[in-house]
Amino acid sequence: MKVLVLSCNTGGGHNTAAKAIKEVFDMKKDVCEVKDALSFGGQAASDLVCNSYIEMVKKTPKLFGELYKLGNKVGQMNNTGKIKSPVYLINKMYADELEKYILENKFDAIICTHIFPAEALTHLKRRHNLQIPFFFVSTDYYCCPLIEEISPELYFSAHKDTLFTFADKGINMDIIIPTGIPVSQKFVTSIDKNQAREELKLNPKDKIFLLMSGSMGFGDTISIARYIFDNSDKNTKIVAITGNNQDMYTEFQKEFENEKRLILLGFTDKVYLYMNACDILLTKPGGLSSTEALVKGIPIIHTSPIPGCETENVQFFTEHNLSLYAQNSKEAGRLAVLLMGDKFLRSQMLAAQKNYRCENSAAAIVEKVKNYKKSGL
Repeated sequence: MKVLVLSCNTGGGHNTAAKAIKEVFDMKKDVCEVKDALSFGGQAASDLVCNSYIEMVKKTPKLFGELYKLGNKVGQMNNTGKIKSPVYLINKMYADELEKYILENKFDAIICTHIFPAEALTHLKRRHNLQIPFFFVSTDYYCCPLIEEISPELYFSAHKDTLFTFADKGINMDIIIPTGIPVSQKFVTSIDKNQAREELKLNPKDKIFLLMSGSMGFGDTISIARYIFDNSDKNTKIVAITGNNQDMYTEFQKEFENEKRLILLGFTDKVYLYMNACDILLTKPGGLSSTEALVKGIPIIHTSPIPGCETENVQFFTEHNLSLYAQNSKEAGRLAVLLMGDKFLRSQMLAAQKNYRCENSAAAIVEKVKNYKKSGL
């Protein structure tokens, strides 16, 4: 097959899911490309949209939360298909260039890991009679706003227990497959904790907290680290990963200049190893990072979410006993120290995770896409 995977640079999760799917196609010797959908409208336009999103999330998260709620309301109003949202209208502006690229490269199927390209492809399917099948991959546990506007051949959702959120929006249940959120094969592959620590040169006897803030470096991780250090012994280590947030990295350096228990990292491609090596993970509840931890089997404390989809991710995880949720930084630190000292609570959480994880979602998605194409449906 020749497959196009369309993503968007609004946060790292959508791209991570796209790359995970490409990994499996590559393993099967299929041809697979990953593209930023918004780049078909020009790189400047893509950068503007994505940078604006990141700045809004980091500086005015409450505003983003309100826009998320508005998107849900607009989607409910527009489920007749007669009126389109501003998001739909914006994404159809680059649809002609996208169609040209699709036809010139003779793709057999298209997979979307973001709602934006799904809007553009829906327009091409309805108005240009595009015959190439396209599929939508959810990268959060509840379905996203405006999902009523798109018309993929199949939806791939995060878990069977969240299918009701699609049903509530009037989506046909027959075309939703709860494969799970796709993660890289590095997370699917099991690595022994001692082996991971040896590779990372970490002491096998230390109590290791992994503190993550997403690709954007979101949240008050400084205060969380301070609480853990103030309430833990000398055998404690915090591995803090600040992603692409250089300001946060610099702040950590200044705040903990003489703290030998801190291991500070910016962006790293070894997150999978640090997950294997740690005892407790503290992370914002992004769909991808939470799923990576779920697949690995790590006690999780969810820190303050970005309002909207991440709030809903927290709801899924806590309702199923897959994580603990901290409403503020002090609470996150307190719960981290508590969980580190409570072996029974950790074991209960890991048992729940084992029951609810989807082991290899990327492979399941690829198999469904390939079988759909073979069937000629």
